[in-house]
Amino acid sequence: MTDLNILTEHRFVVTTSALVLAREPQDAGEGGGGGTEISAMSVAGGALSSMLALNRSASNAMNRNRNRNRNRNRNRNRNRNRNRNRNRNRNRNEIGGDDYSLGLEPWRERRELHKEYDKWIDLPVTFPPTATQLRLQTIELLKKQYLRTDPRQAGRVEEIYRESGMDLSGYLRPLGIEEEGGYDATIGLVLLVLALCDEIGLTYKERFSVARPNQVEPRLRPILANPAHASYPSNHSFQSFSVAFIFSRMLPEHPASTELFRSARRIAENREWAGLHYAADTEAGHDLARMVAPVLERVCKRQMLAALREWI
Repeated sequence: MTDLNILTEHRFVVTTSALVLAREPQDAGEGGGGGTEISAMSVAGGALSSMLALNRSASNAMNRNRNRNRNRNRNRNRNRNRNRNRNRNRNRNEIGGDDYSLGLEPWRERRELHKEYDKWIDLPVTFPPTATQLRLQTIELLKKQYLRTDPRQAGRVEEIYRESGMDLSGYLRPLGIEEEGGYDATIGLVLLVLALCDEIGLTYKERFSVARPNQVEPRLRPILANPAHASYPSNHSFQSFSVAFIFSRMLPEHPASTELFRSARRIAENREWAGLHYAADTEAGHDLARMVAPVLERVCKRQMLAALREWI
């Protein structure tokens, strides 16, 4: 009997393991065609088993691919973090490991700032507006207060809350280093400028002692609590523009310099939208930053050189 005869003279059933011979009925009356029924059930059962086996195989393959992708992502993130740490350690070694960073008091720079006291304590800052002029400026703040309810301003409101704390995204994003490692000295420079300007700004606030907008116009409802100091000039404006001026002096040809000034303007005006500052406060902060920039450049020279090495 040839292989062809076997295939033509017998019926086979597909199972999950192999082809098997179907059981034939020995008597047409015996079982009433039960053999055929059994054969049909065997075929159906075999086909179902095959389908289930294929589904299990496909599911196992998908799970293997999913686990493989998870492992790849874990390895990619692990390598990215390792590279960032290497960059950070490399920069610390290059600049001596004592660059200014969050949590450290910049005592050396504060000492230099106090040596330059007579260069920044009596700058020709424009005197604040009169009480009548301030009341007129609160009209614009009332308009902004109404516009804050517009859903299109939701992003600005989120920025206001974020910028009320120690948020650096408004400075790092324009520089393109918000998600990058290896720029510790640059971040340290930003923090240093913010810390020194805070001291200078509070000195001028105490001198002018201007009331907050909602103290002049009771209908104003700031979305943040009034800080425990005077309004004029705006320290957010002063600090943000100072960061922009210092970076532009460090890398004047860098295209991010222009973007930093735009971001500084946005941060400063957000304080007006919050109901905490007049427009005059914003402009005074900008002017003070421009006049203080030469002093900061001398005081922060060491940190500026460390930051410059990360860009060239």
